[in-house]
Amino acid sequence: MKLEKAQRHTLKIIAIFFAVSLWFYVLNSEPVEIEKKIQIEFLLPKGFAISSQAERHLQLKLKGSKAFIGNVFTNKEKLVIDLVPYYKKFGKNFKVLYHPSQISVPFGVDILEMNPREVNLQIDRLVQMELPVKIQYIGNMPYDRKFKEVSVEPQNIMVSGPIDVLKRLSRLETNPVNLSTIEKDEGTITVPLEELDSRLTFAENPKIKLKYKVQLTVPKRESLKRD
Repeated sequence: MKLEKAQRHTLKIIAIFFAVSLWFYVLNSEPVEIEKKIQIEFLLPKGFAISSQAERHLQLKLKGSKAFIGNVFTNKEKLVIDLVPYYKKFGKNFKVLYHPSQISVPFGVDILEMNPREVNLQIDRLVQMELPVKIQYIGNMPYDRKFKEVSVEPQNIMVSGPIDVLKRLSRLETNPVNLSTIEKDEGTITVPLEELDSRLTFAENPKIKLKYKVQLTVPKRESLKRD
């Protein structure tokens, strides 16, 4: 009985020894360097939006044991920056500095580089504005065809963003519609909007539909009747 108990203790000690040896091997193995990109999320004061162009991702250069570094930032981690204290202290214009201590990494992994290291931000009042939709056209229809009726749905779209950015817009333009590809006498085309300024957002995902009817501009010739 005592012999079996001693053997069990011996096996436990051997297992612990191998575990500790493996741990030290992992820690002292040749470190590797990788690059990762994480998203930056800014927490804004209520009723405000970022009006300056700001990079929303942070490029990181990491160094550490291969056993640990492979699972870094696999869950879409974010760097969250609260801008409320900056606004209270500096107003609408301020600089935010990034530091490795703001980012949580596993034991044995170091952050060697961060890009960018800082960002200059400007915030302004968040407003909503309804803007008309403008269809853009390229190409031409055949000489004997033209639009008889054209309608756009919706005609206006609600956009939100910083006031100094929104007030520069007078309309929302679509990607060009190629008139030479319209062959039917009537139909509906879904037209995407041009890419919106990253500082602006739509109240809801817009789907622009162009409904049209085409008519002939040259009358058909009547067939000649024989006597």
